[in-house]
Amino acid sequence: MKLPAVAVGNRLITGFCSFLLFFAGVGSYYALGQLEDPEFTVKSASVVTNYPGASPEEVEQEVT
Repeated sequence: MKLPAVAVGNRLITGFCSFLLFFAGVGSYYALGQLEDPEFTVKSASVVTNYPGASPEEVEQEVT
């Protein structure tokens, strides 16, 4: 017999197998490790300078 014919003929067994597969998948999902989406830190810095009489371009050249 073909698999679809067996599945339609034995609806109770088909439903039970579907139920088991669904809960096995849910259990596997919750058992997965957490490294798939690791935390990371964003490193940034803010520099404030006081350079009276200088243009922004001059300050940028001196700081970088």
